[in-house]
Amino acid sequence: MASPQRPASSGSGSDMGPGNVGIDERKRKRMESNRLSAQRSRMKKQKLMEDLIGQVTELQKANVGLVENINSTMQHYVEMESRNNVLKAQMMELTDRLRSLNSFLQMAEEVL
Repeated sequence: MASPQRPASSGSGSDMGPGNVGIDERKRKRMESNRLSAQRSRMKKQKLMEDLIGQVTELQKANVGLVENINSTMQHYVEMESRNNVLKAQMMELTDRLRSLNSFLQMAEEVL
């Protein structure tokens, strides 16, 4: 690191005193502290970004699983709906046959 530059002297030599060395040292420490703080801030942001990317990946995987679950459930629903329609048709057919048989029995009872 280059040595700190001192402001141009007016020739009196009074600004070259030991007080300026303390000011330069405080300025250097403050700059170093700011540099470290900025580095910590960048690292914190980078970690946050990595955590968020990890969350996005997990959520995308969960989303894929949910979509697969929905598709499977929909397929099962369609199959059940189809079976239900077949059973309803069979019920209607059997109800009609029962009515016919009841009608036939009623006519047979009237004849006897």
